Amino acid sequence: MIRINAHDIAEVVNGEWLGGATSPEVAGVGTDTRECLAGRLFVAIPGERHDGHDHLAAAAKAGAVAAMVERIPDDSGGLPLISVEDVRKALADLAGHHRSRLHQTTVISITGSAGKTTVRRMAEAVLSLQSRGSASPRSFNNDLGVPLTMLAASPEDRWLLVEVGTNAPGEIAALTRLVSPQVAIITGIGRAHLGGFGGEQELASEKASMLDHLQENGHAIVQVDSALIHPELEARAAKPIRFTTYGRSLAADLRLTGRRPLDGSQRIEIDGSLTAALSLPGEHNAVNALGVIALARHLGMSDEDIAAGLGRVEPAPGRMEPVEVAGIHVVHDAYNANPESMVAALVTFAETAAGDRRKVAVLGEMRELGEQSDALHREVGAAAARAELDLLVGVGAGGGLILDGARAAGHAGDAVAVTLEDDVLKIAELCRRGDQVLLKASRGVRLERVLAEWKNSDTGIEGTRPA
Repeated sequence: MIRINAHDIAEVVNGEWLGGATSPEVAGVGTDTRECLAGRLFVAIPGERHDGHDHLAAAAKAGAVAAMVERIPDDSGGLPLISVEDVRKALADLAGHHRSRLHQTTVISITGSAGKTTVRRMAEAVLSLQSRGSASPRSFNNDLGVPLTMLAASPEDRWLLVEVGTNAPGEIAALTRLVSPQVAIITGIGRAHLGGFGGEQELASEKASMLDHLQENGHAIVQVDSALIHPELEARAAKPIRFTTYGRSLAADLRLTGRRPLDGSQRIEIDGSLTAALSLPGEHNAVNALGVIALARHLGMSDEDIAAGLGRVEPAPGRMEPVEVAGIHVVHDAYNANPESMVAALVTFAETAAGDRRKVAVLGEMRELGEQSDALHREVGAAAARAELDLLVGVGAGGGLILDGARAAGHAGDAVAVTLEDDVLKIAELCRRGDQVLLKASRGVRLERVLAEWKNSDTGIEGTRPA
């Protein structure tokens, strides 16, 4: 993590030091008073609902030694202050300063419409077998999370994995410029956040803009199964970048040539030769593993060590996460959703579900899809029909469109529509002990409330009470 004198921080971010003659040494940065801030700089992030400037006393109690602020609060908690015009910009400036000191660290940026967090977790599991490094602690992929990830890295780290996301044009370029990676991974192009980009090719251009800010002679590792990425790669073919492509495509440098599903895992074959056990299910995760293999090989790891790392990956919370609760086997994949991740979840659920247990999918709407939203929800419904579900539950208006698409595609099982306003217990009551259930929706639907209902009480859930 960053270690620097607080007064020096003020100079780096062009702020004003209000702490007097003495200045504490800072070891790390934090923005959340619910976490340990011992020895750290507390950065007061302003906001409409939660304003960090109102919590300086709590930050001091959590161990912070100084605070960076945009305004002087009534109660500073006794913390010495660094005053700046824009806290978020100052945080980025501090991260950029720290990045310049990571001389021994290979910095890897990761973007894509889906799979960023899974690839990051896979890479962390693999690379940590060889050397010390650090990574985004969660989906820290915006203008706040990226600087915090960078500031948590140590100059002794051999690698740093940084997730980079976007909701609007230009965000990936700005964040990648800050990260200044030697390696960039694009996990794939899908139809996410279309409402903010106007079209699929515009979204592909946004993702590919990461390649424009690779360090000279950097290494780009790109999933090429989507045709949308091909013109973007061609446009950058003359740049001083080494490219490694991967996927199912015959044109890929690193190709998935076989896979055998196992109980909650799989065995994958790459280029007809290397085989490895991957502890995550699904063809989409097999493809994700290829990007990690390319990265690990670039960093000098042996295939034997790479295979060992892939065998110990654990699913991220809310991403095809298996949970046993109230006698129900739940696949919790409700962290986020777009059409590609919805279809991948349904295909994987159908592939891994036990044949003698009832298969239930609870699907909520996908958000930020713009004018294509209705058609894309119906497209997911067609995929649900192919999954041969016993019960399909559509949540909200988007869920109703998914049901329409499923019925039109020949869904033969039961189908139930519920509104977002329905009590979560009503959704939970549709399932019973022994079911296997997929939960999938965009984050804003908060579909994990159903899981919480099962965890908190068995009361009122059909078949879940012990006999």
